[in-house]
Amino acid sequence: MAISLKQGLSFLHLQAYYQASRLICRSYAKKIGKVGGAAAQKARMEVETDPQKLLTHCCGANIFLEGTDPDLKADQEYPDWLWNLRTERGGQELSELDPDTMAYWRRLSHLTSQRNARVSKRLLKLRAIQYPDDSLP
Repeated sequence: MAISLKQGLSFLHLQAYYQASRLICRSYAKKIGKVGGAAAQKARMEVETDPQKLLTHCCGANIFLEGTDPDLKADQEYPDWLWNLRTERGGQELSELDPDTMAYWRRLSHLTSQRNARVSKRLLKLRAIQYPDDSLP
């Protein structure tokens, strides 16, 4: 909302309006309290050391403040897909994916961008070695 002199307001009115709008805009962004205080620190969980409990319970799976960890069941009571989950780090190899799927092309794009980032980083280092007097970003 712009107010001009054509609307019959004096310069003092405009100046007061401008200062008031600056105060309103500035007041909402004030910091409240100290950041990183006691409330921001994470609570550390105790590590279970009892071997019998580690064999019979899924330790750390209880997300509630009250209650206990769930008991482990026999392997036959869990679905088959659970035993086929990938547990190693990193994504799937391109040879494992079908080129007709979108997952293949997303993975290819991700690997290409990673490679390009590595190459550009190496080029910057090489350029800094070859031309040490130039100021590079």
